[in-house]
Amino acid sequence: MTRVKICGLTRPADVSLACELGASYVGFVFAADSPRRVDISAARQLSESVPAGVQRVGVFVDESYPDIAEAVAEAGLDLVQVHRLLRDEDLEKIPAPVLTVARVEGGAAAVPPPELLSRCRAILFDTAGQDRQGGTGRRFDWGVVAGQRLPIPLFLAGGLDSDNVEAAIRQVCPFAVDVSSGVESEPGRKDPARMTDFFRAVRQTDERAS
Repeated sequence: MTRVKICGLTRPADVSLACELGASYVGFVFAADSPRRVDISAARQLSESVPAGVQRVGVFVDESYPDIAEAVAEAGLDLVQVHRLLRDEDLEKIPAPVLTVARVEGGAAAVPPPELLSRCRAILFDTAGQDRQGGTGRRFDWGVVAGQRLPIPLFLAGGLDSDNVEAAIRQVCPFAVDVSSGVESEPGRKDPARMTDFFRAVRQTDERAS
């Protein structure tokens, strides 16, 4: 079964719907420059509506370790998604399991070295932006990651929506798919119909493959 992560959530109603539809992960963005950024207070409120069994993911870029630790504690984060080149220090100082990010650019992915990768909970492949960060809402060539042998689960992001997620799953066979802009009416506001269509597409793809 392909898991689904809905990222960039900013409204309690969207969190509730994502969970009702079957999300395994819900993502809250703490990165300062993101249009989907939530503060600690908002993240705490959003987390309150997350039922047991759904993991809460905090997304960070250049935030300090004390800021990350505060978010983990106050919002009850289960995973920390780090959108920068992974460092040994990250794994030592971040007080939650790490979902590392490999940014795909120019037909290659910046995967952390094996000694760091094996200490992460999972790895997410996303399109690199002009600032070399992710969250662009653009897809990349899935052939870059298809068939890769990795020691941890693979999450696939980057321009996914209900129209292309079937092809993405068939080519990459990811552990989870991650979507944000592909189910939005505008940044931070999820569209119920688009979310419903996305989950339906994932479910139907899995059913056809079984």
